[in-house]
Amino acid sequence: MTEFQQSQADTIANSKPFPTIWKSIGWIVLFFFLQIVFSVAAIMMVLDFSQGTDAMAAQMGDLKLIALPTIWSLVASNLLTLGLLWLYIRKPDRLAKLGLDRWSAHGLVRTLIIAVLLIGGGLAFNYAYETYVVPDVKLQEQLRMLFAAIPDTLQNTILLLVAAALFAPVVEELLFRGLLQNALSDKLPIWAAILISAVVFGAVHMDYYALPVLVGMGIVFGVLYHLTKSLRVTILAHMINNSAALLLT
Repeated sequence: MTEFQQSQADTIANSKPFPTIWKSIGWIVLFFFLQIVFSVAAIMMVLDFSQGTDAMAAQMGDLKLIALPTIWSLVASNLLTLGLLWLYIRKPDRLAKLGLDRWSAHGLVRTLIIAVLLIGGGLAFNYAYETYVVPDVKLQEQLRMLFAAIPDTLQNTILLLVAAALFAPVVEELLFRGLLQNALSDKLPIWAAILISAVVFGAVHMDYYALPVLVGMGIVFGVLYHLTKSLRVTILAHMINNSAALLLT
């Protein structure tokens, strides 16, 4: 072994593993915690405590009062999470490990075919689930009601798109595919890594009825990430999916 090769081997041996399962889970817990803290803080700022407990409870039930502050709080918590994540992953070797330094491992046409087939399959599953399994349930109804309670202005529409179709896909793909799926794939078969990260992805949305749909889309993004080796592709696919869902809603 040459001196250069020995130096490389020593560097690899001494380098800390990235990402690890527990650190990935820690980042997800932090993300969830920040969302709760910012949401509670934003809602508390708009409530009138001087009217007593009953009046405050009525205010909490008025989505028109708390909807817009809630969306702003999501934007703020996602921005903070992104900033902290960037400090953690900004090293070139870490960006490369996550697939943030490149586009797909395949050509453009093949990547588009893979993405269309996967997302199309996911949407077909969603339709079948909503139509035949839970036909009387509107999935993510609380989220729909929250969006509907926001005044219909151009500025608010842009805010919703920024929150749901820009920041959310970036943060979620970094956490659940870039960190968690990557960490799990170092210890488990890839199918198990994809499935577990998809289940965690679905669970943090805290919607019992929508869990199969969310897990299904998590699997779609996980397989897409595995096949393309690029987190850029999954982020873009997630953005397109959320944008379409938001505009249709």
